Amino acid sequence: MKDRQIILGINAYHADSSACLIINGKLIAAIEEERINRKKHYSGYPFEAIKECLNIANLSEKEITDVAFNTKPYSNIFKKGVFFLKNFSFKDTSHKSRFEKKKKLGSIFLKKFKLNTKIKFHYIEHHLAHISSAFFPSKFDKAVGLSIDGSGDFVTAAFAECENNKISIKEKIFFPDSLGIFYHAMTQFLGFKNYGDEYKIMGLAAYGNPIYFDKILSNLFIRDKRKKIQLNLDYFNHHKKNFKYIADNNLLIDQIYSFKLTELFEEEMNNENFRENFASSIQKIYEYFFKIIINDIKKDNFSKNLVFSGGCALNSSANRLITNNHDYFKKIFINCAPGDNGGALGAAFIVAAKSNFKIENSQNPYLGPNYSDDYIKSILDNDFYKDKLSYNFEPDERRLSQITAKNISEGKVIGWFQDKMEFGPRALGNRSILADPRNPKMKDIINKKIKRRESFRPFAPSVLQEFQSQWFESDFYSPYMSSLAIVKKEKRILIPAVTHFDSTARLQTVNKKNNLKFSNLIYDFFKITDVPILLNTSFNENEPIVTKPEEALECILRTDMDLIVINNFFIKKKN
Repeated sequence: MKDRQIILGINAYHADSSACLIINGKLIAAIEEERINRKKHYSGYPFEAIKECLNIANLSEKEITDVAFNTKPYSNIFKKGVFFLKNFSFKDTSHKSRFEKKKKLGSIFLKKFKLNTKIKFHYIEHHLAHISSAFFPSKFDKAVGLSIDGSGDFVTAAFAECENNKISIKEKIFFPDSLGIFYHAMTQFLGFKNYGDEYKIMGLAAYGNPIYFDKILSNLFIRDKRKKIQLNLDYFNHHKKNFKYIADNNLLIDQIYSFKLTELFEEEMNNENFRENFASSIQKIYEYFFKIIINDIKKDNFSKNLVFSGGCALNSSANRLITNNHDYFKKIFINCAPGDNGGALGAAFIVAAKSNFKIENSQNPYLGPNYSDDYIKSILDNDFYKDKLSYNFEPDERRLSQITAKNISEGKVIGWFQDKMEFGPRALGNRSILADPRNPKMKDIINKKIKRRESFRPFAPSVLQEFQSQWFESDFYSPYMSSLAIVKKEKRILIPAVTHFDSTARLQTVNKKNNLKFSNLIYDFFKITDVPILLNTSFNENEPIVTKPEEALECILRTDMDLIVINNFFIKKKN
């Protein structure tokens, strides 16, 4: 009999720091630090996330047997050394400081927690962890592995052969040539300065035409048949001395693009629809290189299955090129957290697989905390909330679902807070704001009531799996909102609130197996409206997705949300 193995997976000093726990191969808990400390895309050490994972699993820190980090600081050391000798002075402290911190990940952990003396630390190369985070949950015996991101361990993309429990990386693209950094730089150039704003470009791109494609391609890239991607570094700053890509815990990113880019587009920047057309061009450039990469790895003919991860796997617009085109790969899997947060999972999966444990529960994104009815009632009965909110308790789950569906069908905007919180960047029906997709004004209503975000950004549809092919031109199983699909022509008029300007939608596939309660709610809405779809957006205002009931209550107090449903409680503001 195997000894009990308790693996803690950690992503630290990358964006979206996170932790997870795996016990004898079974994934038990996972959470991002931002959900607890309320700092978006937090990149420090996830101390609170570690504690929460232990709390969810009902374990003490002394029971941890292994700790897996999604970085291997001394990997690719020759490439790093050559580059740093050419480009950085010994006075440069920013990159050195980050490297030193990663070297000390284990010692930092030992200082903070009381552990058993036999604990093992594992350092897993960044892109190996990315590919692992997709391969093991995919359940494929064999697959091509692909990871694309900004950078990690000096690598910006990796291609692997995955078979049984082994992942063998065959090729890498090295820093500073990075498709992810390119996209980030162009996002900054359009005025979206916050880390993680790339998704705004995807939404904006639908309103433009890629008229700057050739100009960007010929100036910002060097075409070399020996390389899949090579940036013209004259237009970028990320390779220069003292550049800060991620500054400790606050994600203060220096300007990635150089003044030469402003000079290049100085005449066009005042043109009508410049931002929309530039965004469209950026998206087309990304897709151009994405196709080059996909075509190249397809030539190896290793497998008809593809697992895709890394931050760029969140580009749902580009993902449509592979999810809706079986000429590339027959089966594709993108996990619930393709970015650095999911690296904690991938690192832990590698360690569990090496110990010959079967990886279990790995497709389940609902890995965070949940709260009892008694806990929720105690909060609602607190004097602070008692004066501001009214509530009633509905013990019958079916009736709760039917009442909620009726409220949504009547135009109410509902906060839906149920069971365990999702892991990853997207609300998948447990920490969601839900609304009627039939109302053409609903996007504006939600933005006015709650979100206060850019009007060009679309909202997503959650659709019952058995109806997906009737409403969307896609059979891709998308439980994590991984890809866009075209809304069928005759259906667009029926769900205008979730149909984007270009007739696409980033859909979530829902069934009873992946989320019974959410599936029942959509079905109850379908019985009222003949539409098996709900508008689904994250339960937050301009902050990380709510974790605790208190944060959900604060959200309804700050906004004009009509109603929130936490477990079996209907809650609304008093008049």
